[in-house]
Amino acid sequence: MKKNQTDFINKLGIGAFAYISISEFCGLIEYLFEYVLIIAGTKPITTIWLPEIMSLFLFTIIVVWGIKKYNRPIEIDTRKTLKSIITIFFGILILQFLFSYFGTDFLMEKYSTEFENYAKANKGSLMLRGYLAFLPILQFVILGIILLMNKKTVANTGNRCTTP
Repeated sequence: MKKNQTDFINKLGIGAFAYISISEFCGLIEYLFEYVLIIAGTKPITTIWLPEIMSLFLFTIIVVWGIKKYNRPIEIDTRKTLKSIITIFFGILILQFLFSYFGTDFLMEKYSTEFENYAKANKGSLMLRGYLAFLPILQFVILGIILLMNKKTVANTGNRCTTP
């Protein structure tokens, strides 16, 4: 009983940290892509919307890929997998910190004109940014739909691998 309980907690942790890691990774890519668009001189409305939509699309692709890849009746070392996912999560957080600490100042200094132009043209878009607040909620909706559509999973098929 103790092994099953520990296994359940590990699997819960794997799911939680996998979701947070995917979400943070997509947020990092979104942040980087927004800076690329600002430096490229893209219109502010495009610079606001495109990274958000791209992040949502990337999130969906990674979740679908992850479910297809890891939805097999194989025995995994849940403790080792949990440690790996936690390490990946903190690696992503470190990358976010390093970019925001070093990269933002560097880019704003090197491309100050582009960032000033973006800031001036972006002043009237507060309402648009309010609408974008619904996109993270859409991540949960997409995740729920994907999980509900994936009816036949290892968890509910009754297949258990008995490999030692």
